Amino acid sequence: MKQVDNIRPIVDKILQDADQVSSSGLYYGKAGISISLFAASAYLQDEKLADKAYDLLQQSLISINNDISFENGLTGMGYVLLYLTENNYVETDFDEVFGMQFRNIINSFEKIDKDPVRLLDTMQAVYFLSKVSRYKPQEYDRIQEIIRKIFEGLELYLTVQLQDFNDVRYINRKVDVLNIFETYLKLIDYSGYARFSRMVLNDYATLYRKGMIASSLETGHYLHLLTTKNGIEGYDDIISGHISSGIKNIYPCTLSLKERIGLAKLMRIHKPSGISGNDIILDKRSIQNEYKSLSMLKMDNMKFNPSGYGYGLARLLLFYVNHEMELL
Repeated sequence: MKQVDNIRPIVDKILQDADQVSSSGLYYGKAGISISLFAASAYLQDEKLADKAYDLLQQSLISINNDISFENGLTGMGYVLLYLTENNYVETDFDEVFGMQFRNIINSFEKIDKDPVRLLDTMQAVYFLSKVSRYKPQEYDRIQEIIRKIFEGLELYLTVQLQDFNDVRYINRKVDVLNIFETYLKLIDYSGYARFSRMVLNDYATLYRKGMIASSLETGHYLHLLTTKNGIEGYDDIISGHISSGIKNIYPCTLSLKERIGLAKLMRIHKPSGISGNDIILDKRSIQNEYKSLSMLKMDNMKFNPSGYGYGLARLLLFYVNHEMELL
């Protein structure tokens, strides 16, 4: 009963905010909220909640959106549709509902290698492309070629950035580069991409061994998955350092809700002694404070929607109803 008591207030707040959301995408809009409400409706056996989730999904899919990003564009919306279909939340014909948008996505990404700046902004589209390639075998080779271009563009960027870390004139924010590296590892794991760059891994390992990079539980976790799946040796010290020191360096009060949920999921895997994953996220006061802070940010594109999937209550709701659910 306690778990339901935790869930109902979050559902009610999301429902209260949902009709005020103008964005249609995954992270900041109606598509992402619909996933959380579908999952909650199944958990609570609430058909009215499922009807509301379906209504939000429909509103998302019929909206005009030329953005192809994963966070708030077509690839995120396509991912939502495929996820809900394969998990039996909805029954739909992907080509009928999303065929035109899919063609627009593919046509746009085929030229992505000529626009490297845009590549970094749309790299998470690999999540959608990996998933849709299983539904459209006739487009498999074309999709895999796009995925290859995205990874090679990421690898070129990371190679240049990591090799310049030692330069005293380096001007980019190193934390941003390291976040991109972490995303790179996650995308490799999700997509099963096997042609990744060993040079990027070696450059990163060299910097870590020199003490120029702080430890991160998430980076250690995904580096472990990559090396284990591909039989790569020589990174055990990097992985163990990241995981052990990364856990010690967790300060929940400095983390966003999205970061806390991500770490809580990893805590359930690594199970450090004396620390519970729930200790990181089930702090009602910090959640309430963060919600209030996000609510004060008035963004035209609802980028910091406090009830959204990206950084808000919809993600928390998903974690509550299913700890194993994929949260991208």
